[in-house]
Amino acid sequence: THGNHRYMWNNEKVDLSVSAVCNSFATPFGAASGWAAKVIREELLRSYDDEPLDREGFADWAKTLCSAPRRVSKLAADIGTEVHQFIEDKSNDLRPELSIDPEIARCQRGVAAWYDQNVDQVLSSERRIYSLKWKIAGTVDMVAKMKNGRNGRIAVIDWKGVTGLDASIKDGHIGQLTAYREMLTEAGETIDDCLLVRFSRKTGEVDALVLKDHELNVKAFEAALHLARYKPQTENFQ
Repeated sequence: THGNHRYMWNNEKVDLSVSAVCNSFATPFGAASGWAAKVIREELLRSYDDEPLDREGFADWAKTLCSAPRRVSKLAADIGTEVHQFIEDKSNDLRPELSIDPEIARCQRGVAAWYDQNVDQVLSSERRIYSLKWKIAGTVDMVAKMKNGRNGRIAVIDWKGVTGLDASIKDGHIGQLTAYREMLTEAGETIDDCLLVRFSRKTGEVDALVLKDHELNVKAFEAALHLARYKPQTENFQ
């Protein structure tokens, strides 16, 4: 099981998903702990009260502070899930309703507006795919024929929620889209572009980035795949 997806091929469990491989892309040491410290600091400043606490109250407050990163991560995941489902339903002409949560609804409106302006025809949505070459599986957000400046071109699209559109591009997001394009090509389909469509969880604003240097990106993904399957061996010193 990877996220909410379990992949089987020929009645056998697939050992790796595209997302799992992308977790092997390099992340600067301390990046995760630095982000967690920032979230805890913000929660501390938000919840600080001059009222004195007894030992039990202080312990509860500390527990709340330390769980802040987990709550923030879950909220981000929930927003992403709601937006993905909204666009999937919209692409299937189900006329989805906006979330009652105003923050989620803002993101849904932003992504829906981009979709209406740029997508001409959806060819597939939330499609599971397997690579015989790499022995991995994944779920492609969308494959669509585009309009406007990219009229008629076929793009594989991945929707990503980010804190803000000024956030740096994650190598794993590039790897994920690259893998999907390569797997679809392996399946005999023509893919012209990889589109990373990001929406700000704060504002609902959207930008779309077209990936460049596909062959180089494939090499980077294959390096991550090797790392994901790498199991160091040791023996006792004698």
